Amino acid sequence: MPFLEEIVEAVISGNAYKVKEEVQRALKAGVEPVRIITEGFVRAMDIVSEKFEHNEIYVTDLIITARALHTGMKELKPYMVTGQVQPVGRAVIGTVQGDIHDIGKNLVGIMLEASGFEVIDLGVNVAPSAFVEAVIKHRPQVLCLSALLSSTRSAMAETIRALEEAGLRHKVKVVVGGTPLNATLAARMGADGYAPDATSAVPLIKGLIGADRQRRVNLEPTTLIKALERDSLEELQRSFRHLIGLEIVIVDARGNPLSPLGGFLECSHYCQLGGASVKPSSSREELTTYVGSYRGAFVYRCPAGLVEISYPLANEDGPIGAILCGHCLLVGDELEKLDGKIPVLSLTDLEAVCGLLSFMAGQIIQLNSALVSCKELEEERNSFIHFLKKQHQLEQALKDAEFKALQSQVNPHFLFNTLNAISRLALLEGAHTTEKMVGALARLMRYTLYRLKGLVTLREELGVVQDYLFIQQTRFSDRLISEIEIEPQVLEARLPCMVLQPLVENAVIHGLEPLKEGGIIYIKGRLVGSQVHLEIRDTGVGIPDEKQKEIFDLEISRSGKGQLTGLGIVNVYRRLQHYFGAECALNVHSQPGAGTSIQLTFPFIKEEFSKG
Repeated sequence: MPFLEEIVEAVISGNAYKVKEEVQRALKAGVEPVRIITEGFVRAMDIVSEKFEHNEIYVTDLIITARALHTGMKELKPYMVTGQVQPVGRAVIGTVQGDIHDIGKNLVGIMLEASGFEVIDLGVNVAPSAFVEAVIKHRPQVLCLSALLSSTRSAMAETIRALEEAGLRHKVKVVVGGTPLNATLAARMGADGYAPDATSAVPLIKGLIGADRQRRVNLEPTTLIKALERDSLEELQRSFRHLIGLEIVIVDARGNPLSPLGGFLECSHYCQLGGASVKPSSSREELTTYVGSYRGAFVYRCPAGLVEISYPLANEDGPIGAILCGHCLLVGDELEKLDGKIPVLSLTDLEAVCGLLSFMAGQIIQLNSALVSCKELEEERNSFIHFLKKQHQLEQALKDAEFKALQSQVNPHFLFNTLNAISRLALLEGAHTTEKMVGALARLMRYTLYRLKGLVTLREELGVVQDYLFIQQTRFSDRLISEIEIEPQVLEARLPCMVLQPLVENAVIHGLEPLKEGGIIYIKGRLVGSQVHLEIRDTGVGIPDEKQKEIFDLEISRSGKGQLTGLGIVNVYRRLQHYFGAECALNVHSQPGAGTSIQLTFPFIKEEFSKG
């Protein structure tokens, strides 16, 4: 169809406007929305995926294509809401806590929507508890966890553990993806699958939920045992035998009996009688030709020529069992070597029996569905209660931590008062250097305790850095020299607390302290457009190449000396990302023996703002 071909070409070329235009034309021409998805979007993405796998296109091309596809999906959203397009499944997606990257997640969401999935996007920096709440609320078949930072792998594992603790893990497939992962790590954290990129995610997810649906169909019939108690089944069999003269047996999808067999197998007695058989009249040899008249039942003859009836039990997921009924003869059958105890029915009687079986099957399926729904609701209720208990425990733990934090403030207050007393004493005794050093230490401790949350001005942050440098210069005398050049207007810029000080401390401890002759720390700041550019440079020993790689991979280990080696750099970047998102940057340039330069870039903001 030309409309669908045009849609495919527009998606592949990434022409969002044309995709929107062609989708609208196709809808006006009467093309079904489901065909636009399956023969337009899905086909286009299959071609794009193949090109991506063969390196014929790149990630940027993939993003452009996905955006064009997303534009077309918006045109179909009204039809999906009204039920004209039935989703093939439901997926909850999100970037895990501690990570704000969303390009990969967005690509997966768009491709899932194009493949007919209903997608619930939780966004970025999603806590494990939020994922659990979404699984309880939306009941998805698959949960997709995304991450770019290797430091957030633990958040993925915590999310999977949270699902297990809430009793929901068996209800949803978990697929993880992102740069810091591989199939081994995914399996180790308990995920059901790993997708290295968006193009491989969709077939993986389809395969996982397809296998899950088959598993549920196979297990579903076990609920029939609970649907009817054994005593009630036997009573039903006796009543049916008394009323009709036939036996009934209920079996599951594998043919295993769920009710007593009764006299149903007595047919085998006739099969074993040498030559015992029924010669049906020629007009009634092929009973299956009358299936339409038998209310969906399958009517056939056993090896002895006796009539059997099989009425399927099926719900929306597929077959869950059957009702077997038999055995009888039809009017006009010729009997040989039979004892006359077999009921004889007319075609009208046979149709009436099939009608009764149809009614019974409907009641069993309804009862079975009701019990399954009750069971699922009970499981969800228990999971939600468990989740609430866990939340309550976390809230209680938070209150305990706050109380302990309040208690711990007693010692800092005492320490501050003591330091102030020592400072005044040193001033009275004429020990001016001691008075300044104690004052600097008190201000530094007070700043780290009370200003750790929220944004501060660069002027305030620089004051703490100067106090820290004064303390270290007192220790190292002329081995440590600092030069600060900050443009005046930049001093009013706001940034997270404790951004400069950890970087300066790293430079002192790991850059300059190992040098016998000492060195210089340069701190510079300027305004470039709407961005603040800060540089902390030292003339120290530099950072080895392998340590630089660890810093950028955010895989930092303890050095055993002073601070965590590189951890100050990592924490600074995380704090900047938390407040400024993608608008900030951190670069490290270092050569062994030639010093290190750390450059920060973030938006120039003069007023406090709340991170939402």
